[in-house]
Amino acid sequence: MKQEFIEKYYLGKEVEIDIGGNTTYRGIAAECNDGVLSLKWTIKEEGYTHIEIEKIAVMWKTLGK
Repeated sequence: MKQEFIEKYYLGKEVEIDIGGNTTYRGIAAECNDGVLSLKWTIKEEGYTHIEIEKIAVMWKTLGK
């Protein structure tokens, strides 16, 4: 997946990301810098998951968002 593609179509959107195997992430695509996507989430408090863009196998917008 390319950083430019993520910036154009996914920034600011709630997404789900699959990096292969049984690992998926869900949150708002907050920022893309230096090949890393920052995924913002709120469970009990705000936090971020940082994912190397090269590791992303599949990414999609969360339905209804």
